[in-house]
Amino acid sequence: MVQTRAQERSAGQGSKSSQTETKPRTTNRSKTISNKKVEEPDIHEEQQDDVPADETKIEKRKRDNAEKEEEREQEQKSNKEQQPNGVDTDEPPNKAPKTSESEEPGNSIDESAAAKVHKVIEEFGALPLKDAGVAEPLQATPETILAMVLDAMLKSTRISHSLAQKAVNTVIEAGYHDIKKLSQTTWDDRVDVLAKGGYNRYREQASTNLGALIEFVNGKYDGDLNNLYQKADHQPRKVRELIKEIKGLGDLGTDIFFNNAQSIWRTLAPFIDARSLRTADDIGIGTDVDAIYKELEFDPVQMSKLANGLSAVRLEKKQGEVSEEE
Repeated sequence: MVQTRAQERSAGQGSKSSQTETKPRTTNRSKTISNKKVEEPDIHEEQQDDVPADETKIEKRKRDNAEKEEEREQEQKSNKEQQPNGVDTDEPPNKAPKTSESEEPGNSIDESAAAKVHKVIEEFGALPLKDAGVAEPLQATPETILAMVLDAMLKSTRISHSLAQKAVNTVIEAGYHDIKKLSQTTWDDRVDVLAKGGYNRYREQASTNLGALIEFVNGKYDGDLNNLYQKADHQPRKVRELIKEIKGLGDLGTDIFFNNAQSIWRTLAPFIDARSLRTADDIGIGTDVDAIYKELEFDPVQMSKLANGLSAVRLEKKQGEVSEEE
């Protein structure tokens, strides 16, 4: 504590009185003052900071806080003035700016892998529905999409690729990729056509699945599977989810469908089915689908040809031929 003015006046009066009082009385008063100093040892500590005699502890604390706040404001102002023009002070100073190179999708494959990509396309690649007799295989007509579904359904069963291809050609020749014609068939009609195409082992189950396909296309999508693509908002994950509702398609059939459909439903690209991607890795192309797509200049038709070409390499066991360095 600090002495107040009243204490100072009292001390002054006590000093005058001490000149007329006896010595014993003066001694007693000194003892009283001495006792106060012992009980309050912090008086001298406060006065060491040159605090005015009439300033309390609370007032000093407020003054110190105000001084610290003023120092912080000055420091912030100084830092802001040192920032270069055009710099967003809300961003970390070590954040690297984006460059056009970093914004390009995917990495690049090396020259050897690139050469193998083009070799597969040139020697083994095939357009979707090649030789199947579809009028517009690269146009998203209802007939083309349905033909791709038929192709995927018949090729996803445990049957040789050549026999499955024969069955696909036969049902398309019969006009089954036209939903109106397919809707007019009976179960027996479909069994006969499948048997004609050599699809004997699974012909009855396949006929039943084709009947369910009629209901699926007409009932849910008004006779046109392009409406499925619209319903999925062109998103590959959603397309996959919806197309798998087709009875008899499954994961393998969906992969086969995606290999072909990316050529006309272009947001499905880039896509390579899992088995063909393993083949790509085996022959030295790698598994970075985005990098492969970049090498093909983001052309979904070429991506579809590559996926089909890799499938042919696997089925014909030509991995060694493609992987050889020229």
